[in-house]
Amino acid sequence: MRNDSLRKQVYRHIREKLASGHLHAGSVISEMSLAKELGISRTPVREAIRQLQSEGLVKQVPRYGTVIRTPRRAEITELFQYREALETYAIGLATDQLSPADLRMLDKLCEQIQEIGEELRRSGCCSLDEDMLRRFLAADMAFHAILLRAAGNGRIMKSVDDLRVLTRIFSAARHVHNQELVERTYQMHREIVEALQNGDREAARQAMARHIRSSLEYTLDHYERMQEEADRRPSMMDLGLPPEVIESLKSIEEQFHGKTAEAEIAVR
Repeated sequence: MRNDSLRKQVYRHIREKLASGHLHAGSVISEMSLAKELGISRTPVREAIRQLQSEGLVKQVPRYGTVIRTPRRAEITELFQYREALETYAIGLATDQLSPADLRMLDKLCEQIQEIGEELRRSGCCSLDEDMLRRFLAADMAFHAILLRAAGNGRIMKSVDDLRVLTRIFSAARHVHNQELVERTYQMHREIVEALQNGDREAARQAMARHIRSSLEYTLDHYERMQEEADRRPSMMDLGLPPEVIESLKSIEEQFHGKTAEAEIAVR
């Protein structure tokens, strides 16, 4: 029982790091470091990692370690499509269930995102710093959590939470969260709130669908830019690496990105 409790603790700890962007695609998870950080043995850490692997969040790469998976383009699309189906249905359930306090909190969360956008503009930076990113992600997740809680379906809540972690792995990179994204998120959240305040179920569903589709578009755009950057990097052959090193790195790249062994692999 003790080990099971510790496994759950480690599991939640890793998922929180994924959701917050502290761990991202390609990050290596060290059993030893996690055990030391949490003050526990490596056994529950290993068990939590096995659970994450069964959920498709991490991969065991031979001679390399446990790595956060990079979703493929088609997988990212499927994840957002699944989220759209679940969250548009859930907001329909929630429309008549939201309390005045819920609506006030949704309105407040919109204001928080707007304030973060204004703070970013005043800073003159092109993207959110660590503190702003933390507050932005917290406000965004709380906004969706209130709606899912009001829907009253625990299975939908769990499924959407899993999906959000999977999509966050790729899209939580700090430089993705720029002024345009923050302002777009604010505007779409505001549209959702206004529809809910008017008790317009269909308008709320449509606004949620637009929001998730916009997030998908933005994430795929970033994904393609990252792929283009990787393709411009020198190949392993150009660097004159030993054949055994090239083969090892090819294996890693194939597992990360689904490229074939014959394809030219960019050095990470």
